[in-house]
Amino acid sequence: MPILLDDIDLSTAAMASKRVDPKFFSSKLTGSGKKTGLLNESLRPVNTTTNTAYAMTNDIEVKHSSTQHDITTSHVPLAPITRRSLNAGGSFTLPTPHVDDRFAVDTSASRHDDWDVVFDMTPQALVLYEDRSGDRPARDLVIQYRMELSFLKKGLPEPAHVTAVSLTAGYGNHDAAVFLQWDTSPLDNARAFIQEALLNAGLTGSNLADELDQWLREYPVYERITRLAEIWDSETIADEVCRYVRDMPAGPTQEQLNMLAVQLRYLENYNVPLEAYRSIHRQLGQTFSDQVAATLSKQNLSLLMNHTLAHLEQMKPQLTVPTVPASPPALPGHLSKQQLDALTTHEPLVMTQAGAGTGKSTVILERIKYLEACGVPASDITVLSFTNAAADNITEKNPNVGSMTIARKIIDIYALNHPTHKVSAIDTIINSIDIFYPNDQLAAQFRMRLLEVDKNKTGAFTALNTFVEIHFDAVIALLDRIEQTSLELQIIICYQRIDTMAEPAHVASKYLIIDEVQDNSVFEFIYVLKYITKHAQSLFIVGDASQTLYEFRSANPRALNTLESSGVFTTFRLTTNYRSNQEILDFANVVLGGLETNQFANIQLQANSLVVPTADSFRQKVTLDYRPVTRITDFVPQDLQPLVHNVVVPTYVDSCLSRGEQVAFLAYSRREVAQIQKALEKRYPSKHVASLVSEKVYATDIFSKYIKLYWNDVLQVQPGNAAFVVSQGIKDNMDKLTRNAGATNVEKAILRTISEWWVENSLTINGWVALYNQGALAHTVFFDQLRDNLLSFEIQRNQKKLNVNKQKNQERKRKNLESKADLVVSTIHGAKGLEFDNVVVLYKEDTTMSQDTKRMYYVAFTRAMNSQYVLSYGTAKNPPIQSSYERIVNTLTERDKRSALLAQGIDPDLVDDSDDDGSPGVDTGRPAGQAG
Repeated sequence: MPILLDDIDLSTAAMASKRVDPKFFSSKLTGSGKKTGLLNESLRPVNTTTNTAYAMTNDIEVKHSSTQHDITTSHVPLAPITRRSLNAGGSFTLPTPHVDDRFAVDTSASRHDDWDVVFDMTPQALVLYEDRSGDRPARDLVIQYRMELSFLKKGLPEPAHVTAVSLTAGYGNHDAAVFLQWDTSPLDNARAFIQEALLNAGLTGSNLADELDQWLREYPVYERITRLAEIWDSETIADEVCRYVRDMPAGPTQEQLNMLAVQLRYLENYNVPLEAYRSIHRQLGQTFSDQVAATLSKQNLSLLMNHTLAHLEQMKPQLTVPTVPASPPALPGHLSKQQLDALTTHEPLVMTQAGAGTGKSTVILERIKYLEACGVPASDITVLSFTNAAADNITEKNPNVGSMTIARKIIDIYALNHPTHKVSAIDTIINSIDIFYPNDQLAAQFRMRLLEVDKNKTGAFTALNTFVEIHFDAVIALLDRIEQTSLELQIIICYQRIDTMAEPAHVASKYLIIDEVQDNSVFEFIYVLKYITKHAQSLFIVGDASQTLYEFRSANPRALNTLESSGVFTTFRLTTNYRSNQEILDFANVVLGGLETNQFANIQLQANSLVVPTADSFRQKVTLDYRPVTRITDFVPQDLQPLVHNVVVPTYVDSCLSRGEQVAFLAYSRREVAQIQKALEKRYPSKHVASLVSEKVYATDIFSKYIKLYWNDVLQVQPGNAAFVVSQGIKDNMDKLTRNAGATNVEKAILRTISEWWVENSLTINGWVALYNQGALAHTVFFDQLRDNLLSFEIQRNQKKLNVNKQKNQERKRKNLESKADLVVSTIHGAKGLEFDNVVVLYKEDTTMSQDTKRMYYVAFTRAMNSQYVLSYGTAKNPPIQSSYERIVNTLTERDKRSALLAQGIDPDLVDDSDDDGSPGVDTGRPAGQAG
């Protein structure tokens, strides 16, 4: 039986309720409002730096960083409502400053004292400058404040909100109004702002010298930024945005709707709670027509997800469901009730929340068999997997069932409709746009959107989707011209034209099953939900939001959480783990209990065993070895190999190997895995250390970039010399065409690529030269064909490298797993979905660990079947992982004592724990014989 998390004191740092602080906005915002760090007690609302132009005059709406000449500039939005939105005009309102926060302006000396005037400030955004050009990094912080001067009519109840008006327009007929101004140095400029506003109102302030100065000097910057973080991290953000939506006039102008679109996209900067998005989506539906609400929902992927879900819910009665079989089919006896309930359901929309090791693959395979028993032809079932290997596994076991990745499904639909578009790298597409559309404004905007997606900028995918929708025909014409597309563009275009696109026969089905659904991107979820709505399909999805690891590929656990909490899907839980013993699962459950992604599924893993863990068995099967270090960056290069060689191997690995059991080492990065592998190969020279680390493949854009920058040089020579000029030009300009051109391996790779191009295309190009010399091919035609040949080679070579690399990695991983090697090394990402006899996990302790890192370690802690060794390191004296481990031991120890007393026929609730001699005593605070 598992330890109930309720039995463990969760007051440690690791398990404490999430504390929100300015690091919510950026990990660079160090300090706790006290003596050290950027946000310390000496910080005043005054600008002490010289480089302030950006923070002073611009709308900081996207969180991003850029580096130039050793100076990194980070832009961080803070306030819930954008500056642009508040500057757009209209009757927008803001909360009345709280009486404990605001500065009351004394206007009693004025001739007409009809107003209570109060001043307050809100940090709107900030810019952080980090200069690493000197011996020691230097940092400057510039905060942009929204200064608020509120006029409240005397004699009336104080309103909860005040209307924002411009200083020049005055407060008109409002009973409460607030004038706004943005500044990076209120300590210097607030007084002038207040005086100007008072002057326009015919008022004077008598306490704007020392008292205002004192208030500004005591202004709690850290606390105010923390409050903003709490707004973003709670449903309060919905209150702010919904109020902004409600403040819209009955007939908003296009400019006002555009500002609202900006505001909705602005939310993508941070992880806004799911409930908040539901509230905002409802408000949009209540405020605007269906068409306007739909358009606005597209400005934010989470809102679009809610919008798509709402339409799917309306379609639910029309979705396909399997016919109940006349007689119940025979089902395998080893299936649990949880598994049987999930796979035999006749609901049209089903989500199976499958914890680690709970048999999700079994459920999918048995679901297919059950559907067939219900009379569903195998050809009407499609399974979408995350990897090609998983898809191939389904095909091998069910050859008549459609099986593919979701990416392959989209690629095949797209290719049928746009057969001339070759899948290309975004870098090559951008270069091609520069080549074919050098002076086209729309092409330049499209290029910018693609570049932002390539750099994974906040909101970039949403912006690209909107751009393609608005300029669909022009985008398709451009892609037709360059004969290229990308994976990102394919899904957007398939989504935009989902109702009219032709679909190949092999993707059609009535029943759709999706495996490892948590690894899909938000937009893939949106596309699938819309696809289901179009075809009225049945949808059965299996996954675990807490095992989402591929966020660098745009996977987002919040997408699955949105489905879980929507009420649209019938949900089933799988919590019985068939892989690990309960000791290992107890340790994993503590990590799982601290994951936000588990808030809806509430999974707690239980081993498929009746053996009850004890404190001793836990210590035997889960070892925690924490190593405190002075500098966190020194551990991997200096300490890791010696520790593996001299400690982990003799105290743990040798005993595992002596039992004939495998040991896998899991770490976060390739660098860490490489260090571990070296230590193992040195310690066990005669053993094969199997590596599951995939080789990386890098796309090249040297040909397209060369054409963009130097094609005029090629046009100056005769066709017979053109190929040589291209080859030599690339060699001579490597430093302009690629990064790290001085590295030997990079130079060799480029030279090899040039050689391969010539070997593959020399006959064709020489044929063109011959035609040109014969007068059968025009000069311009020859060079156009040479240019297109170079671009085509780059596109095809990149795709070929990618496909070959995937096949090599899959084959190498398969062989290494089949070899049953004694020792295995892998990144945690590479070990997802796998299991091993014993596991060593390299764990980097961090008291401010992010949720995605916690999810990664949860996956690592659920790979072992028999035992695991956690090699942990960090700078903390009392690390959370050690506290968690000790609390499990203490809990099990107490449970062992109770079990021992019960075995003696003694009620443990009657025993006085304060007995010093170790003998059971009776708590005299309760009548003898009375149970508690």
